[in-house]
This record gives sequence, structure tokens and C-alpha cells, in this order.
Amino acid sequence: MTLTLILTAAAFAVFGGLVLGLIVRSDRQRRRHLARLRRVRPDTAKPMVKTQRAISEKHRKFGIVARIEQELAKTSLRTSVSELLVQVFIAAVGIYGLAVILARVHPLTALPFAILVPVGTAFLVLRMAKNRYRAAFTADLPEALDVFARGLRAGRPVSDSLSIVVANAKGPIQSEFSRCHDEICMGTTLPDSLARLELRIPTAEVSFFSVATSLQAETGGNLIETMEGLADQLRDRRKLRKKARALSSEARASAVILALLPFAVTLAIAVLNGAYLEPLYADPRGQMISLIALSSIGLGVFIMARMGKLDV
Repeated sequence: MTLTLILTAAAFAVFGGLVLGLIVRSDRQRRRHLARLRRVRPDTAKPMVKTQRAISEKHRKFGIVARIEQELAKTSLRTSVSELLVQVFIAAVGIYGLAVILARVHPLTALPFAILVPVGTAFLVLRMAKNRYRAAFTADLPEALDVFARGLRAGRPVSDSLSIVVANAKGPIQSEFSRCHDEICMGTTLPDSLARLELRIPTAEVSFFSVATSLQAETGGNLIETMEGLADQLRDRRKLRKKARALSSEARASAVILALLPFAVTLAIAVLNGAYLEPLYADPRGQMISLIALSSIGLGVFIMARMGKLDV
């Protein structure tokens, strides 16, 4: 038992050292980035953009911290990489303590559980935040394109039209178009800025906007009519998506009911006669059956969710 506790403490020490090292590395990279921006001059803005692009490509390939920062930039979460890593570490320690002290789980058995659950929860929360951020941006994009087109029709340049969108928008639209406006003011071309926007929000609507605007900027077409027509098409697409969601509501409701029914029956049996379910978690054969049953339920929920999802 003493050897097990020593190995567990060593594992948490290594995990904590890794988290601390990532935090220190992230802070150093941020400080170097700020120092580099303070030294930049207006006549070196465009080379600086290319340098930052090369640095971001390098971090995208090799940096774990940079990868997490990129994922956080695609959400509306107001947290840094260091705060996220500290929260995951504290949650891992707390879950391990509860499992070993209260639930009497073996220390070596509780160790992977205590590490995987916080990490998996963090990735799940990050994924949900990204989807919510993309949905909010897509919902407000047609109105932003209308404002952008009205600015161009009034004779304003592209940067001023983007500033009008930023001044009249809120949420993800304001954040993303503010980034595009800042990049254009720093010397980035409109197609390159929209290409970066498409990387941050890889949706069909943003792809339509990026490709149409880039083609019009290269061929010299009427950008105003393109923006107005694209806004109308995005509204029609939004209506079609809502109609498809309404038509598939019955299938989604059936999937939810069928997914919750086994757990509701299990809870009712546990309340009426708890000893009846004891073989499912006390006997090794019952544990195997329970694992197979949960896996089957998860597979069924996944299949029903895919069947009820319409790609519009």
C-alpha cells in the first residue's frame, strides 16, 4: 500500500510538473510576442505579418500550448491556457481523493480515471463552446453582410465598412470582424484575412463568404451585389435548416426517450428493491453484462442521433 501511494504521488508530481512547464512556456511565448510587437514599426508591418504567420504555422505543428490557444480562440471562453491547465489538475486531484478516500477505490485503479475524466470533460466543454460560438456567428452573419454592403454602397473602403460592422455588431460577429479589420489595417489583404476567418470558423456559410469575396476582389466585380445576394442566400439556408430541424423533431424526441428509458427503469428498480440489482455490480459476470449493456446503449444513441441529423 505504501509503495502504491508513493507511485501515485510520483505520477501526480510528474503531471503537475508537466502542467507547470506548459504554463511557464506559454507565459514566455506571450512575453516574447508582446516584446516583438512593441518593437514593430509601421514600415515593417507586412513583413511582421508574414513572420507571425510562419510562427503560427510552426506552433500549429509542434506546440501543444499553441494548439490549445488556437482552440480557445475559436470560442467565447474568457480563460487562458494556464488557467485551464490548473483547473484540470485541481479536478484530477479532487476526483482522485474522492475515489480513494470515500469510494474506497484502489489507488492504481483510480489514477487513470482521475486523469482521463477531467481531460475528457475539458475537451467536451471546449467542443461545445466551439459549436455554440460557430452557431452564434452563423446566425448573425447575414445581417452583418447587409451592414457591410451598405457601407460599401455609401462609398466607404473595405476597412471602414468592416469597422461599421464591428461598431454595430456584438458577440462572435464583433470579435471575428474586429480581427479581420485589424489584420487589414496591419497590411494583410482581404482574401488572406477571410482565409484566416475560414480557418477559425470552418462552416459552409463562412466558406461562401470567403470564396465569393476573394473572387470579386481578384476579378474586380461588383462586391456590393455579391454581399447582398449572399446575405439573401444565407437567410434562405437558415430557414431551410430550421424547417429540417422541425421535421426531424419527432425522431430526436424518440431518440431521447429511448436513451433515457433504461436508466429510468434501473432507477425505479433501485428505489423499489435495491438488492435486485446487486448482481450487476457485485458479481464479475454482472459487471461484464453491465459494461456490454452500457456500450450497446451508447451505440444505439449514437446511431439514432446520426439518423435524426439532417445535413443542410
